[in-house]
Amino acid sequence: MANAAKKIGNGHYEYRDYQIEEVGRFGGYSGAAWNITHNEESSAHDTANTLKDAKAMVDYWIDIRG
Repeated sequence: MANAAKKIGNGHYEYRDYQIEEVGRFGGYSGAAWNITHNEESSAHDTANTLKDAKAMVDYWIDIRG
């Protein structure tokens, strides 16, 4: 079974020890930006264009760590 994001609040999810939060429009992109922060950190690691992309980035980071 694929990992599921747990909804914490409106536009805020927990996924595999990371917080993924919708932060509104960013730069020239017309959609929302999603900040990705590890639960042990106080600031975002990266930003994705969609929740799906943010989850894929987290999956990649975990996979390369082994």
